[in-house]
Amino acid sequence: FHLAKGRDLGFNTVLGFFSKLSSGTGEQVTTRQAFRLGQILPFPEAMTFYYAHVGYYFTQFLVSCSLPLLVFVWLLIILSDCEGVFDDFLGCQPGRRSNSEI
Repeated sequence: FHLAKGRDLGFNTVLGFFSKLSSGTGEQVTTRQAFRLGQILPFPEAMTFYYAHVGYYFTQFLVSCSLPLLVFVWLLIILSDCEGVFDDFLGCQPGRRSNSEI
């Protein structure tokens, strides 16, 4: 069976396609038409328009930046040895007895 044409799905080919899409989205956002649409669209349609265009790439950027930041914060917490600090917060709640009183 030969169902369809063979397509080159290498990394560079896919990267080139997505860079073409994102550059088109970047140019589209800077137009007056997008500005006018942002002024006249109701809120749900404006959010749909935003996420379907530049919002998708902004979300991808935030996700890709948040993971290394999360790992860095975890490493800071682990290396600072602050487990004793968290034990002090347990005694801050009124009416709660500490582990040493039990």
